[in-house]
Amino acid sequence: MIHLLCVLLAIGAFAALALSMKRHQRDLAGRALGQRETGLARAIGWTLVALILAIDTAAFGFGYALVAWAGQLTMGAWLNVAWLCGKTAPSRKR
Repeated sequence: MIHLLCVLLAIGAFAALALSMKRHQRDLAGRALGQRETGLARAIGWTLVALILAIDTAAFGFGYALVAWAGQLTMGAWLNVAWLCGKTAPSRKR
């Protein structure tokens, strides 16, 4: 269950980090965000990344935590990329 929780947090972390990038703001929020909102999204994203490492360290010890953390972040990033590709893919009209 810890792995599932951390992967879900990683999805949220990378979604927040994507939202902090101007190139993804229109796709995700429907508008360009202000500086304050962009900074807040970036802070939330990096805080979640650190939180995942803290959860893994508490659950597994530092050695295994780094391996689990890397895998969970990879899954979260991959799922966000797949989601963003689906949102920004040009629609085919017949």
